[in-house]
Amino acid sequence: MSVALSPAAVHARPARATRALAPLVVDAAVITPQRAPIEIVKLSSRDLQWLPALTNLLIDNVHQGATLGFLAPLSRYAALDYWHGVFARLGQHHSLWIACESDGPGRLLGAVQLSLCPLANAHHRGEVQRLMVHTQERSRGVASQLMSRVECAAATQGRFLLQLETCADSQAEAVFAHLGWQRAGQIPDHCHGAEGQLQSVAIYYKRLPHLV
Repeated sequence: MSVALSPAAVHARPARATRALAPLVVDAAVITPQRAPIEIVKLSSRDLQWLPALTNLLIDNVHQGATLGFLAPLSRYAALDYWHGVFARLGQHHSLWIACESDGPGRLLGAVQLSLCPLANAHHRGEVQRLMVHTQERSRGVASQLMSRVECAAATQGRFLLQLETCADSQAEAVFAHLGWQRAGQIPDHCHGAEGQLQSVAIYYKRLPHLV
């Protein structure tokens, strides 16, 4: 048996359907997962539990074209050997910070190192080395939080001049410029990139406030 709908009923049905869909949209917004807060942690030579995650981080960056002193493909053995060397140097003049999620076991997001010049005539400066952010964790402010912590640590130790090197014409240059670093110059064909091609290197510096 067919049912004939009146004109009023025909126009009323879409309105009811629209009202029925509205709660679904609200529910979808409510269940959207939120990313855990970022925590910056300074590691010591005893924090070897981070070695596997740091190894993965280095391999990820090198295989995505980062100029970190390695060529792709980077073996896990070579990456692990590098981090063992870093942990052996940690102390008065060399520091390592990581960015991790504060909830749960703390998933590693990025890392950065600070080397303080030990020369008697250069106790006022330091060098930021190997800033790394996992490629899946970009655009979360990880790099800026790591750099802020490094700068504060350097300033509290009386180091008011920092320097760093990065690949010229890279995305990293825009990040450092945004964070207030000044470009000092560029060296052509300074090193080989991860894929083996020669790359120019840009040199940056930043003056910090005197805190001590």
